[in-house]
Amino acid sequence: MDREEILEKAQAGKIGMDEREQQVLGLSFGIGGILMALLCVILTIVRLVNGQDAYDYAAIVFLYLAGMELHLYWRTRRRGPALLAAGCGLVFLFNLILFLAR
Repeated sequence: MDREEILEKAQAGKIGMDEREQQVLGLSFGIGGILMALLCVILTIVRLVNGQDAYDYAAIVFLYLAGMELHLYWRTRRRGPALLAAGCGLVFLFNLILFLAR
């Protein structure tokens, strides 16, 4: 296999971005997720101070956490992220049921 073939195969699986651009994109999604979770926490605090429940915001945050941990497990195949994904998934379902039942 010559150099050009190797280069073509290496670039075939990419979506038009080099490795640095892919890392920046991944970091951007991470920062966006953190900001979304922070907003949900702030809105939850406001609701709780006003005597309301916040099951919907809790469901959003725990679904985000479950998805993040599930993706980490998928990429690393380590047991810890799988257990965290399952736990966050259960908390998500619990909050979703409480939200829908009110």
